[in-house]
Amino acid sequence: MQYCQNFTFHLPAVTAESGRSRKEQLRRECMRRLNRVLASLTLVGAIALGGVVLTRQVLAVANEANSERLSRAVLAYIGEKNPSAPIKAFQHFPEVLFVESERTQIDHCMALAQAEVESEFRHDAVGNAGEVGLFQTLPSTAALFESKVGPFKRPVLKGQRDLGDLAIPTVSTKFAMAYLRDIMTRKPNIKEALTEYNGGPAGRHPAYYRMVMGTYVEILERTDLKCRYQPAPKRPPVMALLARV
Repeated sequence: MQYCQNFTFHLPAVTAESGRSRKEQLRRECMRRLNRVLASLTLVGAIALGGVVLTRQVLAVANEANSERLSRAVLAYIGEKNPSAPIKAFQHFPEVLFVESERTQIDHCMALAQAEVESEFRHDAVGNAGEVGLFQTLPSTAALFESKVGPFKRPVLKGQRDLGDLAIPTVSTKFAMAYLRDIMTRKPNIKEALTEYNGGPAGRHPAYYRMVMGTYVEILERTDLKCRYQPAPKRPPVMALLARV
């Protein structure tokens, strides 16, 4: 509108009435052109916004597809290592594994290796000391984290046997990762953390750590499992020379 108000008219000498009529026509023509420009800008903006929305939708679909492929890869790995594993019982395990591993700040492949060492992917495994489930969690240990993870049904190992909720892979994963996170607040070194997980605060079983890491190294070779391991960067030559002095 300001553009039209500042428009300078150069008209030949005409009557006042015809001059006013001509100015009104020019003003209307100017407004029509301005409206067309605004409409074009609006259309361009709408197309651009639509492109952004479409891009986000495409990325969301791609991420969902990648997540599904990774979940299938985890289930396939479990089935390969334990052909008798009831895959239905592990149906939601991959999603929980990814979330809990991220919260614990460890590679999900490391947690997968730990589960394999603990139970060989037997969700109903029971240890000699009463450990239950995929990550072989003691009910007494899980009870310490109920306020964070949620209540769980205790196992009954005598008489009418009932393994309770710790035999559910997703539940076992949540309690195991909560326990590991608690340990890592005191012992951020993964070797010490895994050793305590296996043997308690006074745990002295380095063989467990070696078993988990050995399994982890094997899993790292599986590109379909999308492990997040990053090798340590090579030291600069100068630092390498200084280290030898």
